Amino acid sequence: MIDSKTIPKVELHCHLEACFQPHTVKDIGQTLGLDVPEDPERFRREWLITEPVSDLETALKKFANIQKLWGSQETIERLTYEACLYGVEQNIRILELRYSPDFIRGANPGLSFEMIHEAIVRGVARAGHLDIAVGLIGIVQKILSLQEAACTTDFIIAHKEAFVGIDMADMDIGFGIRRFAPLMLKAKQAGLHVTLHSGEENVPDAPQHVRVAVEELGAQRIGHGIYIINDPGVMEIVKREQVMLELCPTSNLLTNSVPSIGAHPLRRLMEAGVMVSINSDDPHLFGIDLCHEYDILHSELDLTVEDFDRINDDAAACSFLPFEEKQRVWPRKIDNLGHP
Repeated sequence: MIDSKTIPKVELHCHLEACFQPHTVKDIGQTLGLDVPEDPERFRREWLITEPVSDLETALKKFANIQKLWGSQETIERLTYEACLYGVEQNIRILELRYSPDFIRGANPGLSFEMIHEAIVRGVARAGHLDIAVGLIGIVQKILSLQEAACTTDFIIAHKEAFVGIDMADMDIGFGIRRFAPLMLKAKQAGLHVTLHSGEENVPDAPQHVRVAVEELGAQRIGHGIYIINDPGVMEIVKREQVMLELCPTSNLLTNSVPSIGAHPLRRLMEAGVMVSINSDDPHLFGIDLCHEYDILHSELDLTVEDFDRINDDAAACSFLPFEEKQRVWPRKIDNLGHP
């Protein structure tokens, strides 16, 4: 066995909205009049995803309860600060938190993008004394119209001093994502890094979706991307462009993207020379933490401490945070792979 808590970690793919403490949910829920069960088992059953669901779309519907929690600047600041505390508790030294302003405002129309963002920035600032480097990634939802997506992109660009990158998330829309290419390229030209959710579902065109994300939308990292394993040509593109996959094993299991952790292609991708990182995706929605991912990968895929150190060194190099900020908290020398 390994002691996963002692391993210094990098987390590049963590959705802020799903990084919460159950006791905080109960506190906030009471003030909002939400029916948050006191019984832990009922809470897990009604609020969390702890068993595989039929598909990714079903999993995304579970976010509805969580969405309501982000209803005031005070609670947003608290949830963000506690997400940073969670990172320290997991021995995460470099943490990138991504959030969707449209998702938060969707259940809380009284909050503007500006109000949401200011509260999140304050929450991160409260963690400034901790031994962790935290960066924010703004999400543009794929389900938005082109006009709506342009507004969200422009908001993220206008606040680029507080963001390290931009992402597109939600259900994969295949080659329809091409229509967003001008928005991602605009963000990239403004100095933001680009990571895109892609290649998560086991569909025939999944590898080509990743190719489009890299070659046409300028993705420097890919959220998930596991099904490039089915296309050596796309794997070569990913390797040539030094694109890192942000892998989330338990997430893939619970959304029915893989049948088991043992069947997850993480090790095969590593052995093929693809850079990978290990992430929790939606940790507390799934009832897990990042150490859990290390433990199951050790037991199911025989990853060693040496494997984890190599993966984390690559992840540190591919983090979108400024190089000096990363190196300040990382215990080993970081390579600079073109992500200053």
